[in-house]
Amino acid sequence: MRSLLRRVLRGAEHRLADGHGLCEDVAGIAGMSCAFLPSCRDLGVRELRARRAGPPYRLAFLGRWHPNKGIDLLLDALLRLEGPDWARVEEVRVFGGGPLHERVGEGIRALAARGRRVTAGGYLDRDGARALLAWADYLVIPSRIESIPVIFSDAMQAGCPVIATPVGDLPRLVAELRCGILAAEPGAEALAVAIREALAQPPERFGARLAQAARLFDVRTVANSFLDAVRPDPGKPA
Repeated sequence: MRSLLRRVLRGAEHRLADGHGLCEDVAGIAGMSCAFLPSCRDLGVRELRARRAGPPYRLAFLGRWHPNKGIDLLLDALLRLEGPDWARVEEVRVFGGGPLHERVGEGIRALAARGRRVTAGGYLDRDGARALLAWADYLVIPSRIESIPVIFSDAMQAGCPVIATPVGDLPRLVAELRCGILAAEPGAEALAVAIREALAQPPERFGARLAQAARLFDVRTVANSFLDAVRPDPGKPA
């Protein structure tokens, strides 16, 4: 399969991938360059909302309740936060569904028993996702395995900073775009530290950088980048 894939890639005029790591994999197999082209959808955001200049802040999660997506890491991290941390939190909203449904329920009840303001809901459509990202001051991406999740590109379009684990392309994106806080490792303790760091600073500080990131993950920008990549070069013979 690798030799067949190599022939296909080497025979292509253009090689595009929607992840930096995937670009490197393609280039390694083909022995030829591969350009990064992000995947995104039109979230329908027409104006970026200014984030809060001071606490209490709102945190959100949206995704599959699956070990790969790390919803259990998020719940464990929230349990590690202390009273002074929670004094800086207005509410945490967790939306989605999946095989860890019971685990999520247990975590929510454990947090409620401590008086923590955490609520859960089901999957959201595009408009629901847009509303959640407009409400939130930080989106938490606690994944164990990831490339570039769609919810990340949604957050960039909505101008919502992220708190993320260092997996897949997230370390590079968060560092280059300066769009949020990156945990030291993909674990509950490190994620709790990252959340605590985020709560200590206003999300509005990421505003200017997020406006640039929103343009990068805009559907029109991506479509134009694709057309520029595949448009025939007038200087080359047909």
